[in-house]
Amino acid sequence: MVRNFLDKIYKSDLALSAPQLYRTWASSYDDELTENKYVTPQRCAEMLKRYFPSTECRVLDLGCGTGLSGEALYKFGFRQIDGLDLSLEMLELAKEKSIYSRLIHDNLNTLSKLDQKYNAIIAAGVISPGHANPETIRVALSFLTCSGVLVFSLNDHALRNASFDEKVKFVLSDSMVEILDEEYGDHIIDINLKAKILAVRKRCDTAFTV
Repeated sequence: MVRNFLDKIYKSDLALSAPQLYRTWASSYDDELTENKYVTPQRCAEMLKRYFPSTECRVLDLGCGTGLSGEALYKFGFRQIDGLDLSLEMLELAKEKSIYSRLIHDNLNTLSKLDQKYNAIIAAGVISPGHANPETIRVALSFLTCSGVLVFSLNDHALRNASFDEKVKFVLSDSMVEILDEEYGDHIIDINLKAKILAVRKRCDTAFTV
């Protein structure tokens, strides 16, 4: 079983920065995650489909990487998909899959290059310690249309980090959102890592700002 990078990615003392890690990992990313049964993209896409059964919506795949989440969204019938990621190398691989209408190179925590709103945003395997922080949830919500839906995952490392988990809960309680769905299940099966998937709807009774 190949785990060249999965054994490194969750180490808090990892010497490489996230951009450096993903630059090095890009070429083998799909093979390693597929071989170890990474199922969170499928779980997130399936949950989003519950709230957009017609799939007629514009979706942002936040932290799209090489396009595994985009492939899952496409499989469930979504066709208007933009992707955003911090790694140029991964975006180049995502482009080859011809899934995305647009690919954006940007910081996951600030989303400073986004210039439009979306009906839905999916963040599969993105919100976690050492990667995108809990405030990313608040920023992502600001790019949703009225009644838009954000689907995101929190893996065991995020859930077991008390400080991180509390910050996520605070952002959700402090934001104008309705929690629609919450499911705990597999994340990467072969390393026995699980994740909670949440779907939240942006409320429209008051204006929402970051």
